[in-house]
Amino acid sequence: MFDANNQYSTDHLFLNAVIDTLDEGVVVQNSEGKIVGFNQKALQILALSFEQLLGTNSGDQKWVSIDLNGDKVPTEKHPIVITLRTGEPQKNVIMGVTTGDQQLKWLSTNTRIIHVNDQKFAVAAFTDVTQLIELNKSLNEQNKLQLEIQKELEKKIAQLKDFAGIITHDVRGPANNITKLIQLYESKKNEPAGQQAFEFLKQAGNDLLNNLNELIKLLQWHLDKKSPFTTCNFNTTTDSVVIQLDHLIQQKQVTIHRHFDVPDFEYVQVYLHSIIYNLVSNALKYGREGTPLEITLSSSRKNDRVCLTISDNGKGIDLEKFGATLFRFQRNAELENDSKGIGLYLVQHQVEEFGGTISVSSEPDKGTSFTIIF
Repeated sequence: MFDANNQYSTDHLFLNAVIDTLDEGVVVQNSEGKIVGFNQKALQILALSFEQLLGTNSGDQKWVSIDLNGDKVPTEKHPIVITLRTGEPQKNVIMGVTTGDQQLKWLSTNTRIIHVNDQKFAVAAFTDVTQLIELNKSLNEQNKLQLEIQKELEKKIAQLKDFAGIITHDVRGPANNITKLIQLYESKKNEPAGQQAFEFLKQAGNDLLNNLNELIKLLQWHLDKKSPFTTCNFNTTTDSVVIQLDHLIQQKQVTIHRHFDVPDFEYVQVYLHSIIYNLVSNALKYGREGTPLEITLSSSRKNDRVCLTISDNGKGIDLEKFGATLFRFQRNAELENDSKGIGLYLVQHQVEEFGGTISVSSEPDKGTSFTIIF
């Protein structure tokens, strides 16, 4: 243990020898904050020579210290400075220090006041904990990576559920319609109705194939992250949906109105088709007895965003009773007559995946209006 001017070590040679064998660095500062004593381990940890360390203080420019967040620690926040100023010991203070060989080392420091011959000194004992800090950082990074992987996996699972939902719900409906058109054609193939059914059948088959192709494109986007957006036309997409649902539309004598002030916009085609298909098919389920069902589709632009509204004059929904569960999968059986509520669940997911919102206004026996802001 070096003691400048032999101020306090003359009678403590044995103690100094012991201190020099410690695995901790020990530094002593006088009441003015100057370093007047240190052991060999301090020189080793700090990578400084005898001359470089002697007489320096915590405010010296060579002491560039940072905290665990990487922020610079001001001189007045150094543990030994705090102890000199307040007399209070500091325990297990972690700081990163740039050593004489320009390496960053993490030190765990304990400080306290001692008195020798009526003089006050501050002693700092510090341990190199660089390996522990780096290991902890590595573990934190691994944990962060695992959380990111978990989130990505959860996202992929949600996407798979979405794709499965589109296939089982949006494809099943058109497929059922094709089956009914085939039955109609076979029963009336020699009549005008049969010929019309055949034309609808061809169109429905083409639309179904197009939807599957768009779904494949969307799957490919999720694999290679290329933009899935294309120019989508509201009229064309609605035409496709109307053909696929024609059997129900004709059966229930539904009138469909269109007011597309914004004819087209950039979006995911398979999602737009799915959204319109599900909301229109949902409206078809809930007409009021004795009232001709009318469905209105309109588009507009609000605050540079495209809006789609699909309204009907059907049964309406008691939002006080069902509003909280309206978009849930497998919602209340009173609300859904022939499915598990996957249609509205899919619509909400498809709208929100690209930053959109969906809202609903409705009252019993006064119809329902869904508004989507893309």
